[in-house]
Amino acid sequence: MSIVAYKDVEKLVCRLTCGEGESCSKATAFLISNNRVITATHAIKNFHMSNHDIVLEFLNLGGTPITRKAIPLDLDPSPITILELEENIENAYYINFCDYKVEKDDMYEIFGYPVAKWGVGDWIKSNVTRRITNEMAQPYDWDIDLNHNSNIEDFEGLSGSPLFVNTKLVGVILTETLANGKAIALGSISVQIINDILVKAGINIEQSLDYDMYEVYELEEGIDYSDCLFVAKLESANIFDHEDCQQEFFNAEIAKSSIESMDTLIEIKKFTMMKNNIRGVWKTLHRPYKNESDGNELLSLVYQRVEDLSETTLKGDGNLSLMVKKGILHQLSDECKVGWVKDYSKRVKDYLIEKEKNI
Repeated sequence: MSIVAYKDVEKLVCRLTCGEGESCSKATAFLISNNRVITATHAIKNFHMSNHDIVLEFLNLGGTPITRKAIPLDLDPSPITILELEENIENAYYINFCDYKVEKDDMYEIFGYPVAKWGVGDWIKSNVTRRITNEMAQPYDWDIDLNHNSNIEDFEGLSGSPLFVNTKLVGVILTETLANGKAIALGSISVQIINDILVKAGINIEQSLDYDMYEVYELEEGIDYSDCLFVAKLESANIFDHEDCQQEFFNAEIAKSSIESMDTLIEIKKFTMMKNNIRGVWKTLHRPYKNESDGNELLSLVYQRVEDLSETTLKGDGNLSLMVKKGILHQLSDECKVGWVKDYSKRVKDYLIEKEKNI
């Protein structure tokens, strides 16, 4: 098994049929391991009522479709059902659920198999209309209403599709809302609602980070980085206006702590990869840098390059703000892996010795 890149989502999504003739249910399901998928419970009503087979077809795992039969796990009643395949999928792809709380106007994406696009599947992309809460009148099985801009009028077959927000798997599509025979909205159930059944089935749920890419954390009162190595590196390179650098370092430290507290190897690896990429940006600009005493120009050049690459090479999965990415530079500096003049290690040692003499 491997966690698939978001761009390869279509590999883990399959068509589901259950029944025969006009009463045959058509829906979507998606892999959560090499022998399990998730779908909407109502999609397999013919299995419970008439003992019809549940058949899954994976169209994008190879040159030819892969077909598997499946049976539901014996779990508590729920709007979603976990199915176990009679035969494993070799080299299966999957994506972990994330407990990110979807809000109104969030942009979402769905890939599934509406009957109108049954042969190839379809991507639906739009925004969240509203989040239904228990305080609202007549709550449904689903708690997320989704707008759509698709020209498809009937989304039969889309139930059971995975719902993504910011490339995070946050829910499962359950239903569509019709008006005059035309689909006007979609309904999804969130990870928060199905959390218990996922946990009971041993399905991993990633914790969402307690910051987002647009959040900026002000440097808290009482926090003093004046004795940190990254500050000494700045001052030894004649960069004394470093209040912004300290705030960036502070934000990067929050991001690092949040990721480490999740205790999820995947997220830790992503953060490490981002640090490596940012160090690569610095290294490219540091190599030709000749100034041995002033690093203001190099710091500006590296900052500008990080800004330029923030939405491409340094985009990652979108969780890290630009401020965090700049702060990672100062984390690397604090680890003595980057500096702002030609021979930064010698320069900072001389600076610290001189500073000690003047105390």
